[in-house]
Amino acid sequence: MIGNWGHGANVLAALNQVPDEIEITGLAKVLPDDNPQNLREAFKICANAPVFETPDHLLTKTHPQIVVISTRLDQITPAAMAAAKAGCHLLCEKPLAMRHEDLDAMYNAVKAAHVQCLPILSNCAHPVLQAARKAVQDGLIDDIILCNARKSYKFGTKRPAWFGQRGLYGGTIPWLGIHGLDFIQSATGLSFTAVAAMHGNRSHPDYPDCEDHCVLILSLTNGGHATISLDFLRPHNAPGHGDDWLRIVGSRGIIEAYLARNTCTLTTEDQPPVELPLPEPVNFFADLVRRLGDNPAALAEATARAFHLARVCLCARDSADRRQFVSVPPW
Repeated sequence: MIGNWGHGANVLAALNQVPDEIEITGLAKVLPDDNPQNLREAFKICANAPVFETPDHLLTKTHPQIVVISTRLDQITPAAMAAAKAGCHLLCEKPLAMRHEDLDAMYNAVKAAHVQCLPILSNCAHPVLQAARKAVQDGLIDDIILCNARKSYKFGTKRPAWFGQRGLYGGTIPWLGIHGLDFIQSATGLSFTAVAAMHGNRSHPDYPDCEDHCVLILSLTNGGHATISLDFLRPHNAPGHGDDWLRIVGSRGIIEAYLARNTCTLTTEDQPPVELPLPEPVNFFADLVRRLGDNPAALAEATARAFHLARVCLCARDSADRRQFVSVPPW
């Protein structure tokens, strides 16, 4: 694992449940104040993993099959490219890149090295989104016409100071927006062709470049449309850190998936609202690591999808910055 900020700890928590299958070969610092010892203390699976002062030391000394990259957002791309060039498959904190040219360079490095690269995004395996996807695939709402997604977080009191600097944070659309895009694509199988977006900061003056609210309007590949709202405005006293949901409107029905409530409701022309059965939760990251270790080529489509979603985020941020409608390149 390279770095110790962000959602990489979620991967370690998942792997900690299957310690006999996975060996953590090392933990590497990226920034001077990184403290991988915290991870060694938190997760038994890496309690004895050596700590390296730089990512290069880890890569040359341990030659891992898979590298988890979870560090400050401006450091993700260079660390990922170094690991890809060393022949490692990648699980990366998002965004994969904060600039279009860096995303291009990273994708080229991944392709040249014949490795796979996936973001640390697990909501695609959430039971309510899986139930929604099954209902879509079963044709229960017919043609998809409109999707609405929401990602709402508490800002909290401990955001790093660099969240207020665009060059280090990259913007709220790449950081949060990819979740809303992932909700829609995971449940519908559709992708995005164009975007119009707006964003701003109205209540967090100490973090000037951290937009606390964003809205996106997108064209879907089937001719339908989608909206996404993002915010850091969830009240402190609200239950739970996040409030995430997805609404899918079809020509003959509606699916409403509430991730925090763990419910998925179907309403159609033929029946009143009914709660859809949910599949059992899975250990998503452990399964993903197994697949990367055993059959990484099977995840090539997922890698292409990951880079496409990263591209859509950058196009949406461009749209908000420029106040222009932006076309999304095909994947």
